[in-house]
Amino acid sequence: MTDQQLDRVAVLVHADAPELPFLANILDASFTAVCRNGWAVILPDEDIDPAFIAAVHPGDMCVAISSDGAQRSLTVYPRTDSSRDKEAELNHQIEMGRTSTLRWEADHSDIADLLSGEGEATPQQRVATDVEKDTKVAVEAIASICDLDAAATARLENYAATPSSGLLLESVLQLLSLPVLAAKLVESERSVEDMADAQHYEPKALGLSLVDAMTAEPSGKDLVSRVQRAYFRHPEILLAVGGAELVAGSTLAALARRGGRGARVLGTASAVLLTDAAGQAALWAAVRSRKKS
Repeated sequence: MTDQQLDRVAVLVHADAPELPFLANILDASFTAVCRNGWAVILPDEDIDPAFIAAVHPGDMCVAISSDGAQRSLTVYPRTDSSRDKEAELNHQIEMGRTSTLRWEADHSDIADLLSGEGEATPQQRVATDVEKDTKVAVEAIASICDLDAAATARLENYAATPSSGLLLESVLQLLSLPVLAAKLVESERSVEDMADAQHYEPKALGLSLVDAMTAEPSGKDLVSRVQRAYFRHPEILLAVGGAELVAGSTLAALARRGGRGARVLGTASAVLLTDAAGQAALWAAVRSRKKS
């Protein structure tokens, strides 16, 4: 994909909605994204090399897919290595992207005919053999990055040899346990304009990005995501927690004013609770405002 960019591109990043405001700042670029099960399907507003996204995102692998309706591609980028500097990481991701890319050309079936061994060896047949070798290397690289077992690797190899079609990318993403929504978007079967949970992200000041992150509804299934999703859907929880902390903080402050050996500890605890209560109230207001918009 570094060598040739097709019309519609989506990048799958192992990041949930609260992380995306910061990713926009790191990329210094705007994009639209929709999240599914802790993965973000990113549609860049501008022409951004997916290898750059893979290099700056400190997490799991990234996957880039593209389609123009006839020819298609899929690239898997490995997780980043914190021991490499930024430039070295970007070069590594670009190089790995060249190795771990599957391409389906519009005339893939003609190449398959050449690979069948019919006729004399021709320059076209030698090109087809090179394509077959590159495909085999890509399958092995993707299987290694995604930790596929033998059965899944065989399925991937079968998909790699399948003629280009509208369901091909969806099948591969399903095999890799990734959101198939990405394939529907690049194949124009779905549109982000019709999706209520699609959000647009752009570089902002850190404080504004923090507010966006705290008021975003995550899609993951882990404990932290479930808690954040609960208060996003029911912001009254935040108000209740803040109210309880306000009462407890006021009570401790009253006890601290009486003096005694534990007055300093009580005063500190009171300040912490009252500060957190104010934070809960501010977060409640932000979530309410986000939901209304």
